Amino acid sequence: MRRSKGRNAMDADESVNAEKLTPGEQPVHSTSSKPHRLATALRVGLSIAIILLLMLWVFGALRKNRIQPGRATVPERKAEGLPTQTVAFTTIPVTAEAVGTVRAEYVATVTSRVVATILQIRVSAGQRVAKGEVLVELDDRDLRARVEQAREAVRGAEATFAQALSNYKRDKPLFDQRVISAYDFENTETALKTAQANLERLRQAQHEAEANLSYAVIRSPFDGVVIERLSETGELAAPGKPLLTMYQQDRLWLEASVPEEELGRIGVGRAYTVRIDALKRTLHGRVAEIVPSSDPATRTVLVRVRLENPRDLVPGMFGRMLIPEAPQRVLLIPTLAVRRAGQLTTVDVVQDGRVERRTVQLGRAVGDKFEVLSGLAPGEVIVAEAAEAATTGQAK
Repeated sequence: MRRSKGRNAMDADESVNAEKLTPGEQPVHSTSSKPHRLATALRVGLSIAIILLLMLWVFGALRKNRIQPGRATVPERKAEGLPTQTVAFTTIPVTAEAVGTVRAEYVATVTSRVVATILQIRVSAGQRVAKGEVLVELDDRDLRARVEQAREAVRGAEATFAQALSNYKRDKPLFDQRVISAYDFENTETALKTAQANLERLRQAQHEAEANLSYAVIRSPFDGVVIERLSETGELAAPGKPLLTMYQQDRLWLEASVPEEELGRIGVGRAYTVRIDALKRTLHGRVAEIVPSSDPATRTVLVRVRLENPRDLVPGMFGRMLIPEAPQRVLLIPTLAVRRAGQLTTVDVVQDGRVERRTVQLGRAVGDKFEVLSGLAPGEVIVAEAAEAATTGQAK
């Protein structure tokens, strides 16, 4: 009801205004809303223009020097005169690798057997020594004095024994003739036995003193190499105190961690090949020991391979034990036939007298050849060398 009343009032006002107009005059409308409509139209038009420009830029209409899509004729290469090779299966030996470390079979820690001051250490780390060569000299003055004391004691005991023996020889006939009593003869016999036992004890002490004197010069127990000096001149040497360490040069082995699945191919006494990467050498050796325990973390078993002719090797070097496996038939192509461009590996394949480039996937290197995993089939013909000198011709 209110809305209808308002509308009727507006119609009445318009009729009054119309009555006031003179004949020939047109009604004048309000112009207050025109600027607002013009501004809105401008904003809409500007937005549409910006969107059109962005679409043109995205689709490349405003970019210069753009290469237009099209088709190019690829020149064909003729195979005539090029060295070719037919791809075929080849049987190759397969080996598994067990990595390990070179260790010394015999490592000696040299110590002193007597307490004495070190006069001189004649060797240094890395020096090769022969068996019996002097390593360390100790102060032997106290040891020599003990030897002299032992010798004096022996000489005194020898005199006592000689006197007791003389008394025995004198009293024995008298006792047999009942000239002296059994008691006196027993004393003479006891004195002889006591002098003899004392002489033997002192002689043993003399031997020990002379042996201790020989320990003042420490010699190498075998042909080997000095690892480290652990004492210096002027220090006190004592039993149990290390003076130096050394290892036997010609008794080295490789301690290799062999996977559990390869253990069936390992046997004590079998010969295997060992490669030392640092020296680029290949050696031969035989399995000396197989530790009867597997590492639960790596699932490997420790195998020791005694090396033959381990010259120039030092303990701690990295090595590989090569374990022969069943031979495999693989596709091999020459290394010279392979082209590399970034991450792509290609070869030139001969098809109907023409050369076409094909992408292949390669595997391991076998000498001067590569194993082909995919991209080629047996019986196909390839260019044996990267055909930079291939003749080219236009496709007819």
